[in-house]
Amino acid sequence: MNRLAGKVAIITGGAGGIGRAAGAAFAEQGASVLLVDLDGQANSTRTFAEAPKGLSASSLFRKTPDGSVPEPVSHAVSLIHADVGINDVEGLPLETIKTPAAWLRQYRKDFEFCVIDTPPNLGRRLLAALIAGDYVVSPVGLNGYSIQGITDLQRTILTVKKKINPHLTNLGILPNLVNFRSKTQQTLLAGLRERLGDRMLPFELTNRVAVSDAIDNRHPVWRKGRGESSHKAGEEMRKVCGEIVGRILK
Repeated sequence: MNRLAGKVAIITGGAGGIGRAAGAAFAEQGASVLLVDLDGQANSTRTFAEAPKGLSASSLFRKTPDGSVPEPVSHAVSLIHADVGINDVEGLPLETIKTPAAWLRQYRKDFEFCVIDTPPNLGRRLLAALIAGDYVVSPVGLNGYSIQGITDLQRTILTVKKKINPHLTNLGILPNLVNFRSKTQQTLLAGLRERLGDRMLPFELTNRVAVSDAIDNRHPVWRKGRGESSHKAGEEMRKVCGEIVGRILK
């Protein structure tokens, strides 16, 4: 995992627990991971800490530090937790979107991999993550609104790369929470793959009961689950994480 040293990956709007699952998967493979939760729903935070302490996500948008540090929440994962103030970041002056990159830069030497979990909507938090990151993965739901949103996001990624962060690499779009019983979703998925080609990751994450159970029980989908649904969901998530690492190491 030393080839991942200091890398920052962004999981945009990862419904279904993709951001925290990615952090857990990389940690299980031996990487020291910093997980940054910029999503006000705080699902990643609650997975790793019932009563989070240490550095809060909203603090990354301040120019003056408060003396806190990321909280170690397992032997390999440290957390910058989502707090009540993180949603208020959207009302801050636009220039604050560059501040988190400066703070996270100081932690690159301490962690082999950093995962930033963002909200799905285009806003200051997502822009800040794109400015701070090296790589971005974009999960997308298979409905018209989500597909339009992912189109807007891809334009934003290109703009940030061109104007602010030339090191940002778009690893691809990930079909997420796919219902293969739906002919509409099957058609949308086939259309996306035909139109976007290798800009799509070669795997999908299926909408399974085991995924929502893992979220509710605050653990990665491959842990503690029983039955075929858990096994398949875990295998899908591991394949996705492996593909992300493979694309980073190319």
